[in-house]
Amino acid sequence: MIAEAVALAGASDHVVAVVGDVIPLVGEGRSTATLDLIGGQIALLDALAATGKPMTVVLIASKPLVLPTAARTAASVIWAASPGMRGGQAIAEILLGLVEPSGRLPVSFAVHVGQQPTYYNQVRGQHGNRYADLTQVPAWRFGHGLSYTTITYSDLVLAADRLTRTDTVRARVTLTNEGDRPSLETVQAYISDTVTSVSWADQELKAYRQVEVASGEAVTVEIEVPVADCTIVDAAGNRIVEAGAFELRVGPSSDPDRLLTAPFTVA
Repeated sequence: MIAEAVALAGASDHVVAVVGDVIPLVGEGRSTATLDLIGGQIALLDALAATGKPMTVVLIASKPLVLPTAARTAASVIWAASPGMRGGQAIAEILLGLVEPSGRLPVSFAVHVGQQPTYYNQVRGQHGNRYADLTQVPAWRFGHGLSYTTITYSDLVLAADRLTRTDTVRARVTLTNEGDRPSLETVQAYISDTVTSVSWADQELKAYRQVEVASGEAVTVEIEVPVADCTIVDAAGNRIVEAGAFELRVGPSSDPDRLLTAPFTVA
């Protein structure tokens, strides 16, 4: 029924395309060979995108799928996961702007299946940073999520940059709402142990704050991370805090290009 969908899209101001998984492919013991949309769904999205009408893709899927270019370049994408009986109402309220989107991804979405496993806290150098033919950058990273306004982060400042294992990393950051809608922003704080005695993740989420920011408002958000939480697992299997250089990284997602950084040292 792609021709019918295209005809409807041509007579519409905005397209809402609902795609996703089917029950036989979901659940324990139902691993799939690919992460692509099945059936004619990719052809449907391609045809709808070709109409030139703005398109929102609603993805009903319990796992992060590999979406085609037509979906990744759509006006907006809602990952509804497994939304339940009132999911339709929730999706409609978001699309109509009756509520402010505040969800953030608890997983990363890959661009292609060769990136798997795709997760934000991979061990440094585990997969390299590129393929010969395709990118290693995910489509959407852990922690990502948009709203109907623009929040900018600035002025990340530490209360102290030389700490001991019994101290707490205390910082403040300024959030500015540059749009005309309010926002419920999720401020995410990551820690990077920059030099370790064993291979370890480049960064790990250690704290977050949800903050209301009115249109045109600037607010200061305080972040606290106990140094005791800045651990690695050493070669003997012990969870320890190593002395040395660290970074606090604060921003709207795990994307390193969107994180402010502040160095500190544990004595």
